Amino acid sequence: MEDHILELLRLERTREPLSPGRRVREFQMELQRLKNGEEAEIKGFLLGRKPPNAPRDAAYYLLSPLSPSELARLGKDEFRTYLVIRATENTKIAGEVKPGSYVLVKGIIDAYPLGNLRMIHAGSIDGRDYSEYWKDYREFALSRREVLDLFERTVYLRDDMRNALIYALYGVPYMLGESWGEGFEFTAFKYRDDSGLLALWKALKYFHSNLPWELRLTRDKLIEVDDPFLGIDFRLTNPNWSDIRYYTPPTRRGLSRLPKWAARAVEEKRAIGLLPKNIDANPLDRMARISETPFVLVHSEEKPYFEENREFLQLMPNLLVTIFLQRERHLSLDREKAKMVEEEFLRWLRESREDYGDPFRALTAPSGPMNVGLRAKLGRRVFGSIIRFSGRATKRAAREVRLINEAIVNDWMVVLRDHPDEMIRLLREYQRYVPGDVRAQRALEILHDLASMSPRGEVTREGFINELVKAGFSREDALELTERFIATGYVYEPFPGKLRPIR
Repeated sequence: MEDHILELLRLERTREPLSPGRRVREFQMELQRLKNGEEAEIKGFLLGRKPPNAPRDAAYYLLSPLSPSELARLGKDEFRTYLVIRATENTKIAGEVKPGSYVLVKGIIDAYPLGNLRMIHAGSIDGRDYSEYWKDYREFALSRREVLDLFERTVYLRDDMRNALIYALYGVPYMLGESWGEGFEFTAFKYRDDSGLLALWKALKYFHSNLPWELRLTRDKLIEVDDPFLGIDFRLTNPNWSDIRYYTPPTRRGLSRLPKWAARAVEEKRAIGLLPKNIDANPLDRMARISETPFVLVHSEEKPYFEENREFLQLMPNLLVTIFLQRERHLSLDREKAKMVEEEFLRWLRESREDYGDPFRALTAPSGPMNVGLRAKLGRRVFGSIIRFSGRATKRAAREVRLINEAIVNDWMVVLRDHPDEMIRLLREYQRYVPGDVRAQRALEILHDLASMSPRGEVTREGFINELVKAGFSREDALELTERFIATGYVYEPFPGKLRPIR
């Protein structure tokens, strides 16, 4: 009896998958409900081919409820449905409208003269954002807890790495004054043995291969679809022009060196890179600096892997609905919300210097993987991704960024122990930008930390002096140190009252 009750509870919790078949059935039911002569608004993907036996009195096209990749994946015997669009010189065209585009068609419903298809006399055809295709099914979105449970049952990684992977999938809100896009870099380097990294690659490749073509970053600009019933083939473009596109190297060669076209998109944050790097972890590696989460796969008893979970594949569309809905709710991140993660970051910097000493200072050198200015910027981006995942900006989200930073530092500390030459090089580089005097060094570190929080990399003179006083300096010493830094070239004033450290 107890087992029966538990099974019923499990079934109650099971989320209904959003399948292409459901979309097709709903589209067909919508067409059947409409009567000839009624005004209608219908969304779908423009196929850009004439239907069979099309009259010559206007331009005729087909509209599909399914995206290009879903059409291509349909089995030969699976149900399909289309709407015929009749367009004339009076039809208004707006936005991106070409074969493959997601469009909204407004017009009058009618019967197609030949066959049993329905037709719409199009008054307007409006190109819409691809994300709307997913947002139209809000009721299929997963909760935060459901997403976590799904990944915990499917992706076997360290908790911090699995969480970072989930955040990466949501992309990054746009930030004022930042040239980067919505992309995110989830990067992992090998440490000695490459078996763990190859296992991670297979896991990410499995995930990536099951994404819709529209959401995979590839060089393919077109997809070809054959319809077995109409006897028509379609060549369709990708309707998704957002930065929510994912890239994982398809071959082992890409694990050591990304192709230029993919590297450019990922480095400019115009795509989400899930990047196992089959190269030895090096703190001077450029990817280690610019990746939001540059992990190192240090030795562990359990290797990462991705379980071929049928539920995960079924709920992939639901996950995409969730991602695009959260993207809509958190499209940008303002400076006010970012303050809580910046304050947490400053506390973490001070405590880490006390706990780790010179090795941490080496990591925060300009060329190091934890460069303060760059890591502050990347930390804000991770914070934005967590907000998209959790739904709101909270102190808990700021602490989660800190935990990820701590995990990254712990990884690189292991690497530095095995590479003393790199640590010495980075420490010397760091020392070129700070004075030898301990008190002056501490004061200049505070200035660098404050500048890393500013979009322009500068702080007010008075703000800097006040922070020194809070840190235990007398106001006279703070004034004297400020003048000394300017005189010796550690700091300059771009204009009166503003300070910018030289790095």
